Amino acid sequence: MNGEADIITDPSASKALYEKAKVKDKKLCLYKDAFHTLLEGEPDETIFHVLGDIISWLDEHSSRKNKY
Repeated sequence: MNGEADIITDPSASKALYEKAKVKDKKLCLYKDAFHTLLEGEPDETIFHVLGDIISWLDEHSSRKNKY
């Protein structure tokens, strides 16, 4: 997860990490016009979008665990 306007952690670094990670279970989320602190100081719409993505990821992974 990275804001595309982040000046602390360049989004290209997140993209590179994503591409180099050898695991298959990965997801890259970039948020347009968002900065470094995705859950604070951003418009409510962005914060709710990020929270929704986090919850969805957790739900997907908890469902997988329960299948085994």
